[in-house]
Amino acid sequence: MFGFQTRTIKNLSKNEKEQVERLLERNGLTFEGAPDCTAVVENSLEKVIATASLQGKVIKMVAADAEWQEAGLSGMVISDLLRYARENGIFHLFVYTKCDMADKFAYLGFRELARTETVVLMESGQPSSEDYREILKQNKIFPDKKNIGAAVMNCNPFTNGHRFLIETAAGECDGLYVIIVQEDLSLFPFKDRMMLVEEGTKDLRNVKLIASSDYAVSRATFPTYFLKDKCTASVAETQAELDATLFANLFVPELSIKKRFVGTEPFCPITAKYNEMMKKVLPPRGVEVVEINRLNDPSGTAVSASRVRKAIVENDLDALKRMLPPVTLDYLSSERGRSVVEKLIHEHKQN
Repeated sequence: MFGFQTRTIKNLSKNEKEQVERLLERNGLTFEGAPDCTAVVENSLEKVIATASLQGKVIKMVAADAEWQEAGLSGMVISDLLRYARENGIFHLFVYTKCDMADKFAYLGFRELARTETVVLMESGQPSSEDYREILKQNKIFPDKKNIGAAVMNCNPFTNGHRFLIETAAGECDGLYVIIVQEDLSLFPFKDRMMLVEEGTKDLRNVKLIASSDYAVSRATFPTYFLKDKCTASVAETQAELDATLFANLFVPELSIKKRFVGTEPFCPITAKYNEMMKKVLPPRGVEVVEINRLNDPSGTAVSASRVRKAIVENDLDALKRMLPPVTLDYLSSERGRSVVEKLIHEHKQN
């Protein structure tokens, strides 16, 4: 057909990546992350005229040359990725794409989760968002309370700042759901992060922890959050708005949330942008966004997980004692914690 050739490439060559980047740019998209594979359609001159990538369980960076928009090329690259996913045992997929592509994915069995003016998030396969709704219902432990709050945290690792925010938020509502980011792309494994928060907040009786699954600050909803190269501010803003919209669509109704608590963000522009987007998205959905001032350590500097990681690399024990609760300090000296410390120091040396 027109001399087209389709290929699925695990490691793009320099020329292939440059062609994909130019095609994405012409379609208003940005190349991001390190895809597990990229499907391309090339014409008879070996020019890339359509592309889509798969990273983890997320299909993204879907684009086709304007000249061939009616030739069904997007469907060709998407079909290649779906086949690759099946062959590699991936049966639950998300797609993060422009709104004008939504119908094409709906035809392939994808269901819409959230959309902004420019992008849409969809999913197919199992376990789905409907399964996760059932998990949320099972974890709804404040059914008779009206003043219900929520906070979403990564806790990489759990600091005095996280404890301060949770304790402050819990004091301002009848019940607080703390949703811990489950995506395992952070230095500290999810299982360990969850354990630290559980242990560090067990005295707070109106606090309930819930794992986020793929539905809050994940590679599907907010991929920029996990990238060293944070891309452009506009990309981060779009993704933050999408994640906040999904929170409003999924967590808010199932848990009867009336307040979303966030910490002020003096260090990370991506998180600061996320706070901005929540203030735009959530109040019209009946959710007040409450911003809590960051806890400062005795030096007057805001406590943050990034400062903790830096102190670990520098073996600054005094700084760690100022910023970490006993549970995290004990963890860092444990066998599990020491392996994470070694990994952090190794990564720092590599960079």
